[in-house]
Amino acid sequence: MNGRLILLRHGQTHSNVARKLDTRPPGAELTDTGRNQAWNVGVELVEYCEAGGGSAGRLGAVVSSVALRAQQTALLAMTAFEQTAGLREREMAIDVEVGLHEIYAGDHEMLSDDDSHRSYATALRGWLHSDANARIPGGETYLQLMDRYRPVMENLALQHLADGAKKDVLVVSHGAAIRTMAAHAASVDPDYAFAGYLGNCRFIVLEPDDRPFGEWKLVRWADLDHQI
Repeated sequence: MNGRLILLRHGQTHSNVARKLDTRPPGAELTDTGRNQAWNVGVELVEYCEAGGGSAGRLGAVVSSVALRAQQTALLAMTAFEQTAGLREREMAIDVEVGLHEIYAGDHEMLSDDDSHRSYATALRGWLHSDANARIPGGETYLQLMDRYRPVMENLALQHLADGAKKDVLVVSHGAAIRTMAAHAASVDPDYAFAGYLGNCRFIVLEPDDRPFGEWKLVRWADLDHQI
């Protein structure tokens, strides 16, 4: 098993509950449910990253988006990870990276009506299908996302996963941004990526394996039974 990028969506937020398109940092904080989700996925990652007995296993780095919900998720998940794996408190350092925030909803920011959600879903389909013009009015295109998100991904792969390093990097980010970036990084079928919803505190896993961006291997897409 080669080095992996584990792209984790944040836990449930108050904006999620209210169905608000909350994409601009710092954004809403986690609900109690979201905090539980973050804790539980931290415990889950102990086994997934082969940690335990005082060892972090494969998990070599943790990175978070600047958004409050992502940082809260990362902190809670790593606290659970440390306690479950028998590590020291704050042994798992969390780095905050600019560029990993959600795709901006533009004029529909903080709206919750059905038309706004349909508009965002239509834009998402366009982003996955490499439509350079797809966007919500006043929002970002997928190319703008790639300009800020892709360099972070490539730098993480180069810094931590090059030359066959069998390590994992956890990236705590946002649903649409993760799905769009992962689809382009691994040349995933756009319709599969669109149908494959990424729930709160679920994750997509990629193996760069020293290959060019666009040729990375998709290992896991959320919890879908059919994995590519």
